[in-house]
Amino acid sequence: MFFIYALTLPLVGALIGWGTNLIAVKLLFRPYRPYKVPFLPLVIQGLLPKRRQDLARSIGETVESELLTFDDLVKQVHTEEMTKRLSQAIGDAVHEAMMVRTPGIIPGSIKKALADTLADMVEDRVPGIIDWLADEVAQAAREEIKIGRMIEDRMNSFPLETLEKVIFRVASKEIKHITVLGGVLGFLIGLVQVLFLYLARVADTPVI
Repeated sequence: MFFIYALTLPLVGALIGWGTNLIAVKLLFRPYRPYKVPFLPLVIQGLLPKRRQDLARSIGETVESELLTFDDLVKQVHTEEMTKRLSQAIGDAVHEAMMVRTPGIIPGSIKKALADTLADMVEDRVPGIIDWLADEVAQAAREEIKIGRMIEDRMNSFPLETLEKVIFRVASKEIKHITVLGGVLGFLIGLVQVLFLYLARVADTPVI
């Protein structure tokens, strides 16, 4: 009988530990909607579905205030290199327009000189205009665009089924480790129980 206990207790403990950890991981998402347990004043719902709006709001506020502010986005777009490329593009467009639209009676050399001069003037003035426009647009957009709110709305509208698949796919190794660790701990607890049973059995054995 003791041999049966020594064999089954660790195995049952491992199975229980593995199963409970697996269920705990699943309960992060399942059930998606509140489920009323029959005959009991108990309603069950997955942690993430239940706290979805709170989590989305908290993540949105954290991202907007700590990780990705509107000013950060403006800095990524409004750079010296970007301003230089825009100025060059506008200058080239002005030069091409002058060459095409200038009356044909004007000699080509004069037409090219005028186009070059006007393009250079535009390229010199454009950076200041771009800086002014960027500041004006950024100020107006800052009042209208709320990054945190956008993230919150997107997370609230994201299908829970898809979110669950993504998380389980990305964290598959960690989830597996959690369930395996539950099995190992359950097995160790079973061994401890076997040890206590053995000590109790030895203590009850009469000394001849």
